[in-house]
Amino acid sequence: MAVNHGRRTDQGTLADLLGRHAARHGVPGAALGVLRAGELVTACYGVADIRTQRPVTASTPFSLGSLTKPLVATLVVRLAEAGELSLDDTLADRIPETAGTTWAEQVTLRDLMSNRSGLPMTLDLEFGFDRRTDADDDALARFAAEIAAHAPSPRIWSYTNAGWCLLGRAVEAVSGTTFEKAAGQHLSSAGVRGICFATESSVADRVTGHDLSDQGPVPVPPLVNRAYAAAGTSATGGVEAMLDFARLHLTESGLAVLRETTEPRPIPGWFDAWCLGWARFDWSNGPVWGWDGMINGERTLLRLLPDLQSAVVLLANASSGRALARTLLPELMEATFGIRLPAWRPAPTGAAAGDLSRFAGAYTWPDRRIDVSVADEGLRITEGDREALARPLDDRTFLLEPEDADGPTVTFGELADGRPGVLYDYVWAVPRSDQARP
Repeated sequence: MAVNHGRRTDQGTLADLLGRHAARHGVPGAALGVLRAGELVTACYGVADIRTQRPVTASTPFSLGSLTKPLVATLVVRLAEAGELSLDDTLADRIPETAGTTWAEQVTLRDLMSNRSGLPMTLDLEFGFDRRTDADDDALARFAAEIAAHAPSPRIWSYTNAGWCLLGRAVEAVSGTTFEKAAGQHLSSAGVRGICFATESSVADRVTGHDLSDQGPVPVPPLVNRAYAAAGTSATGGVEAMLDFARLHLTESGLAVLRETTEPRPIPGWFDAWCLGWARFDWSNGPVWGWDGMINGERTLLRLLPDLQSAVVLLANASSGRALARTLLPELMEATFGIRLPAWRPAPTGAAAGDLSRFAGAYTWPDRRIDVSVADEGLRITEGDREALARPLDDRTFLLEPEDADGPTVTFGELADGRPGVLYDYVWAVPRSDQARP
């Protein structure tokens, strides 16, 4: 990565940057950290909870959400380096509850990490937090058994909470202890301190998430769930802890495997390629790796710049956290590293998608259905009582809502004879179905 190294980042500059952008997006509290060639600088803004007015500090725990997934990938690779498993072991080899399941005998741990496993996909398995509330040590094992009992999906790229839960169960089975304890032991031994699990103990000083409303930020309860802990419903950490985690990835050569590309096709608004736990972002001066977390009223972000031995972490306790990142990151990256980010100002381009009728049809999971039909200005996307107009950005991506930083687009993929085989809702693949519209 060839860059203009920008100017030196100090705490005052970082605090000013964070304060300006957090206030712009109505974020009650946030933390920003930069690790640059061994030097760590952090800045904090606002309060952990609008009711208590307790200030955010560099050690204040935020919910990590899906930033837990690269943490899980890190554990798997470290276990592989120790000779306790191989990335090419099948699920049936490493997860007792999947033994004897045909699809699990053909899917490897590497497949799970690359999000190309073809494991069962249903709304209930992906988002069944309210149904699986047991907090005992066997919660993840029971969930793994449930997943194993379902029919597999097509072997296409799809993000999946259930898949990362299976990886967490593999960590448990190999380590002989709970996922949370195994994670804590491995991170501690690697010098990463301050990442805790809400399912293990009370995280009393954690932030409260906030949803934004016309009346301002509204506190929301945290999502804490033992069965989905490995997907992101338990881990917490402050900006210093997450920069320590980034440092581990910059200094431990064996972890570079997680940055190897396994899915080169981009999903606009999310990534330019997927690797083995990290996404890749193709910025002006070369690739950057990282991932984001989205959970009740909180958003998190980590970006790795290995060639510069640098990293950036942003944690926010508001549902507008990705909007904050979208305006803050370009200014930070150019000033600090001389890196220009691609502009995110999507504008519909009319005929860019060609014949829109090729996208029309039903896209389904066993318990989910999305209908796509042609509208005057683009595509009509219907799911249950929700309907939205999507206008073409290019030959496979459509704009739903430019102001929604969490999910502004839908993307179609797996093209065959010009017709897409899958609709990506956020980063979840919903395959095209032959079902007729009722």
